[in-house]
Amino acid sequence: MGYPPQQPHEPYGQQPPPQPYGHGHSSGPHPGYGYQPPTPPPPKRSNTGLILALAIGIPLLLLGGCAAVVLVVANPGRETIVTEADAQRDRVLPSSAPTKVQEQPKQEQPSAATVGGAITLEGMDPGLKMQVTVARVIDPATGDQFSKPKTGNRLVAVEVTLANVGDAVYDDSPTNGALLIDGEGQQFRTTYHTVQEGQPFAGGATINKGDSRKGVLVFEVPESAKLAKLQFGLNSGFADQKGEWTLS
Repeated sequence: MGYPPQQPHEPYGQQPPPQPYGHGHSSGPHPGYGYQPPTPPPPKRSNTGLILALAIGIPLLLLGGCAAVVLVVANPGRETIVTEADAQRDRVLPSSAPTKVQEQPKQEQPSAATVGGAITLEGMDPGLKMQVTVARVIDPATGDQFSKPKTGNRLVAVEVTLANVGDAVYDDSPTNGALLIDGEGQQFRTTYHTVQEGQPFAGGATINKGDSRKGVLVFEVPESAKLAKLQFGLNSGFADQKGEWTLS
């Protein structure tokens, strides 16, 4: 009894034809002999869109960075705000877009009054407002035994009333803010002398809102001097606004 005849082998890598299954099963493919053919690689994605975006976007960004950026925010009833990033300001804004102009602080000119008159002055501090009244002028004034003027000079006293009509507390030395001016334009500051005709401010005064103080400002001037004006300012005379009273 010999061996059954050998079936010819299929070529390497190919599947044999379908063979019938036993016991009534339908025929189907048998697994192939050897390795399966390799899976083809996925198709390459195209970068054309990204390249175009970079080629167009980068020049636009560079061009936009060199240009001036003007932001105009306009609201009804409010001024227009203009911001310009370029150093050159050659563009002309439309007439409908007003620009904000910074005003220079104006120098206050002295207010004028005569003896018996009152001038309301404003100080450097917010809410500081004082009503200053020159009540009378004592010329010459009489010093005590310890307050004698120099030879050839005389004492002059000016009585003033300070009323706080503002919201801030007045805390200053009235004697520091007063100047006496004669007919030749010479000015004199107050002295430490005391006189018998009135009570001095004694250096400083603290005046609350609605309160007032009265005192005399004492000056030493030459015997030949003719009184012309009294000038007074708040904040020891450093406030911009000054009051002037004509004395003659």
